Amino acid sequence: MFITDKNIDGGKPFDWGKTSSDYAKFRDIYPQEFYDKILRRGLCTDGQRVLDIGTGTGVIPRNMYRYGAKWTGTDISENQIEQAKMLSKNMDIDYYAVSAENIDFPDNFLNLFITRNIP
Repeated sequence: MFITDKNIDGGKPFDWGKTSSDYAKFRDIYPQEFYDKILRRGLCTDGQRVLDIGTGTGVIPRNMYRYGAKWTGTDISENQIEQAKMLSKNMDIDYYAVSAENIDFPDNFLNLFITRNIP
């Protein structure tokens, strides 16, 4: 899937999915302090349902999984989702290669969602 943004590479179309294998290898960038701050706020813990919009290779769901929340990750890149599924093998995390608006959750299904500044 090609993305065009005038603020990135002079507006030339690019396919973020082509970087997925590198992201899977090198992009687990958040320090434990990041996750500790989330936990101190009582977020992403046992009994909560969390949607990670723009999950990429699933770094946040994978690293927060052990704290008990039920995770769902979405990303428009099928390649990113493929890597997320491989890296999250044996974890009960749902991943979807769609934009978040196209998932039909029942009312009050989610406790919170995490998103990134996506152009």
